[in-house]
Amino acid sequence: MTGARPLPDGYRGLAELDAGLAIGATRGGRTIRAIAIGARGPTTLVVAGVHPIEWIGVEVARALAAALVAAPPVDRRVVIVPVLNPDGYAAVEADLRAGRRRWHRTSGPDGKSLGVDLNRNFPVAHHAAPAWWRGLPHGGAAPWSEPESRALRAVVDDPRWGPIDRAVSLHSVGRVILLPWAHTGARPPRYRELRAHADAVAARMPERYRVWQAGRFPPFRLGGLELDWLTSQGALTLLIECTGGGLALGAPATWASPFAWYNPADGAARAAPIARALEPFVRGA
Repeated sequence: MTGARPLPDGYRGLAELDAGLAIGATRGGRTIRAIAIGARGPTTLVVAGVHPIEWIGVEVARALAAALVAAPPVDRRVVIVPVLNPDGYAAVEADLRAGRRRWHRTSGPDGKSLGVDLNRNFPVAHHAAPAWWRGLPHGGAAPWSEPESRALRAVVDDPRWGPIDRAVSLHSVGRVILLPWAHTGARPPRYRELRAHADAVAARMPERYRVWQAGRFPPFRLGGLELDWLTSQGALTLLIECTGGGLALGAPATWASPFAWYNPADGAARAAPIARALEPFVRGA
């Protein structure tokens, strides 16, 4: 790519992430891939890259994959979808290489927003946006309207993977471990067990992470999240808001950089300890 700017340290372009089994295709025709590691049995699902600009979650997924490939689990399979939204990831990459400062939450086949936030497109408490709202991020006209969310559903429904009993969704930013439900303040099934796992993960994190139930406070309740859908499918599910981002008062260059708001400097180095903190849960401990 002649004249293109380098990507931030510790982050990889989409071409370097294009490996694994095809599980679907995006609106733009890009392949969505998954990496399967380990033996048959109960399965942990790890998904990242749901929101285009949250690259630190993708790096955590890659670090987890590397650790699991080096020492595969013997009594469990782990399926990792490192970039659920390749169209959005490609749009962010193009902007970074061109020096453009844009905020991306959704993406269409031309790299511009369709307005559909993939993490509002799942069926539990889904809300269809009115027509006047369609220019802003929303959950789509109906659950599963987007091929990317349907690709994740195909993984969960695929009998090859066995029962998916654990799941992790990697996002940013905020140093928070979110528990279901997100759409209501009611406790999810097996709440005490899930809370114990979340507390154990938080204790292993390199920084202080808080553990919250996503929907405990009415103003913040959200419908259509993968967190609630995966829980409804029987998985113990954690949503990790990775790191505090890279915005720094002493670094003016970060103030107007949407990428820095969501992603810390040196992504690979920051991702590695988060992956180590998650690894016991992912392995079924």
